[in-house]
Amino acid sequence: MPSYFQITVVAIVSATCAWAEVPPAASKAVDVTQFGARPDDDGDDTQAFVAAVDEIQSGSVRRLLIPPGRYHLTAGGNPKSPSVLFPFSKLDGLEIEGTGAELLVSGVTGLFLFDGCRNVSVRGLSFDSPRPAFSVGMVTASTARYFDVAVEPEYPVVGGEAVPAFMDYDPETRLPMPNGLDIYGGVEHTELLGPQMLRVHLSRNLNVPVGHLMVLRHQVYGSQALEFRRCSDVEVNDCTVYTVPGMGLVASVCENVTLKNFNVIKRPGSRRPMSATADGSHFGGCKGTVLLEDCTFEGMGDDGANIKSGLYLSIRKRLDDHTVLAQHNLKMVDLPDPGDTLEMSHVDTLDPFASGKVRQAVLEPGEEHLHRVTFEEALPTDLREGDVLGNASRAPVLRMRRCTVRANRARGVLCQTRDAIIEDCVFQDCTSAGVLVLTEVVHFFESIGTRNVVVRNNLFKNCNYGAAAAEGSLCALAYLKDFAYPSKPGVHRDVVFANNRILGTNESAIFVVGVDGLTIRDNVIEDACRQGSRPFGSSAIRVLDCARVEIAGNTVNPSQQGEHFSKAVMVTPSAP
Repeated sequence: MPSYFQITVVAIVSATCAWAEVPPAASKAVDVTQFGARPDDDGDDTQAFVAAVDEIQSGSVRRLLIPPGRYHLTAGGNPKSPSVLFPFSKLDGLEIEGTGAELLVSGVTGLFLFDGCRNVSVRGLSFDSPRPAFSVGMVTASTARYFDVAVEPEYPVVGGEAVPAFMDYDPETRLPMPNGLDIYGGVEHTELLGPQMLRVHLSRNLNVPVGHLMVLRHQVYGSQALEFRRCSDVEVNDCTVYTVPGMGLVASVCENVTLKNFNVIKRPGSRRPMSATADGSHFGGCKGTVLLEDCTFEGMGDDGANIKSGLYLSIRKRLDDHTVLAQHNLKMVDLPDPGDTLEMSHVDTLDPFASGKVRQAVLEPGEEHLHRVTFEEALPTDLREGDVLGNASRAPVLRMRRCTVRANRARGVLCQTRDAIIEDCVFQDCTSAGVLVLTEVVHFFESIGTRNVVVRNNLFKNCNYGAAAAEGSLCALAYLKDFAYPSKPGVHRDVVFANNRILGTNESAIFVVGVDGLTIRDNVIEDACRQGSRPFGSSAIRVLDCARVEIAGNTVNPSQQGEHFSKAVMVTPSAP
């Protein structure tokens, strides 16, 4: 896992918003062409878009109209907002109407940022870049401390490009290489040897195979096509992201977010192996409902969708009977709101032993991002330094249906919330699990232990075969310190895996540990355990340390399984 992930949750101190009123004439619109934008020409339309956005922000009209056609935009074109081109703040009833418009963005920048808005609608937009934030080419030479890449012509290189991450792909399928490289933080610098010939100097010894296709990511996280912070009632419809130097869409501490026909895909007709350099969609600390319908996530550098309650805060000091200083493992900020309920867990179990309602939460001065959290109730006597706080008030209902995630690095869906249904979806050629129900205190400290998760009627095809691989194609597990599993049930509760087809995977098809209330029913499993290199990876269905377990009606024909298959179902210990 990379160690420099910086955007999971944005620090926004709770405040009373001065909402702008919805205008009485809702049919009026601000049209970007009124300010000089011209579709389908070679001119730069950034300033026209900035002027139109300023008009929306300062005026009474809440509808931005972008007529059909392609528009050219440039990073840094909004001097008032250096990291994102088009920010909106505290608006009610905002509509962005694209009607088939495509925004072609040069440089590294966020596109649309919505901060403290409500009743937001974004429709009919697509996003692309003439020069994606990655390069692709064949490895022509390799030593322990460098390798040479013949970069394809559509990715111009000059030398000196940063490469925070790289991984190898099959040159014929242009999919991530099975059991291939997945390197973060391994490059010192790059050097141009000749036209489109890049030498990548390494910071440590690595074996980089000659003849593999290499994807060099020059940007991983940080810039989104669409980002929502503390917004409510958000709808994104009929939008497509072909590439972005970060995530397709991020929603942080929002309430009720709906994505319908939101697609992050490799541009049709191109030979790009990658779309977004990070997640297709990412939801941190939201409330209400997160709904994903009829979406496609393809070719990302990370997960298709990550839905989590937020970040675990570790107790650093107990100040009095009601107050603690707490900090995230990577010193990110995830400040709870007054009234939020925080669950308290020991990191050697992650099973909550107490909870408390927040009276006040503020950041201490300084760079350490210490959170001073004061509770309404007295703290439990057994709360100790190193215990973690997980925000149970920011665990949104998840409904994901008829979506497809394919050809990406890492997971199809990372489910870290409560009351979730993932159904009628397709997960294909995901290098890690198609669906991973997870909470962990290993690196990112992402929360929370799940409750009432149903994964049903989905197809998993050739998942969990390469980079960032998990224990199975469909998993529910927790990672404690040093990737240890919980030794007793209760981290997750009431999980149902039913009526799924799991076709082709290197390890177990279904792997579950630490669940109290588990149903695995009527799943069809073929070609599981092709490698079985992980502990327990030779059983099609593997269950450890769970309680209230029902396993019934699953179809696992031994003659149709992988080379290292030994058992259809293995449960340890057998729990009633």
